[in-house]
Amino acid sequence: MREQRETAASLGGLEVARAWADVPVDHLEVALKALEPQLMRDHEYRMAQQQIEHELELKAIEVGENRAKQAHALYLAGLAAGFIITVGMLAGAVIVGSNDQPWIAAMLSGPSVLALATVFVLRRNDAAQTLAVARSQRVTVDAMAQTPPTTPGATPEAGIV
Repeated sequence: MREQRETAASLGGLEVARAWADVPVDHLEVALKALEPQLMRDHEYRMAQQQIEHELELKAIEVGENRAKQAHALYLAGLAAGFIITVGMLAGAVIVGSNDQPWIAAMLSGPSVLALATVFVLRRNDAAQTLAVARSQRVTVDAMAQTPPTTPGATPEAGIV
């Protein structure tokens, strides 16, 4: 019987049927009864594996959706922060400019507004843009140092009597 199984495993489908045809019926019944529980266990094992794979795929999809939601929320937060900072700097530039401090207004409304908006909205930091901001602030500070300070309430007509 053992030799028959070994030869049946090495033969093709038709040859397997011919090899089992030579086996007595009672041996065939015993073999099939022994084979059925093993087939059931194999089937249950494959079903459990497929269930686990399916659950893993669902978890991977869920993780991908959560990452996309987080990226979207981060993008919107950056967009809002960039808008608030930009509007705040421009409003500050208008307020400071109307109080006779044009150099500070120039610093608030110059390339620094664009640089901050680029960092917060586009999430990009360009080296050339950073150098331009530093250069414009340096020029503004130098110009402020060269301008004589004005006293509040001093007007050109104040010296005329």
